[in-house]
Amino acid sequence: MYIGGNLFQSIFLAGYITGGLASGLSAHASVSRLLYAMGRDGVLPKKIFGHIHPKFQTPTHNIILVGIFALSALFVDLVTASSFINFGALVAFTFVNLSVISHYFIREKQRSGIDTLKYLILPLIGTSFTIWLWTSLDSKALLLGLGWLGIGVIMLLSNTKMFSKRPPELSIDSAIEKEIQA
Repeated sequence: MYIGGNLFQSIFLAGYITGGLASGLSAHASVSRLLYAMGRDGVLPKKIFGHIHPKFQTPTHNIILVGIFALSALFVDLVTASSFINFGALVAFTFVNLSVISHYFIREKQRSGIDTLKYLILPLIGTSFTIWLWTSLDSKALLLGLGWLGIGVIMLLSNTKMFSKRPPELSIDSAIEKEIQA
């Protein structure tokens, strides 16, 4: 029936479960700390996301929030979840390509023959492919992703006062300085 029998199957199942739990815990802690850093630096509301528990010195609000989002996995099928993750990656790839065009081709005016290929044509092709890939995503994930993107744009407009000031930036140097001073 199975190669290696029940013992072999049990060993692999235990390894799979252990790896999944370790990966989940690591991701939970990482996202909680990232949200804390964004709250500390004013990218997200400081009162909620910049909170550190006085006794445990951990971002408890973020840990609870990430836990609630993680529990939503109980109600989402694997196709929708993977499409949602792919949506995020495709948005990132699209904006990387558009950033190359904006920085090198428009701002830096690098427009020689090879520069036009590198900084305009290839990023436009990359953007076109990622937009084409969006069409193959699950419709629920696409709607959820667009909603999440909309929330991000609204927060960006709020943080920049309709682009009249620079957006807040994550600062690794200030975090290191705060740790040294503490």
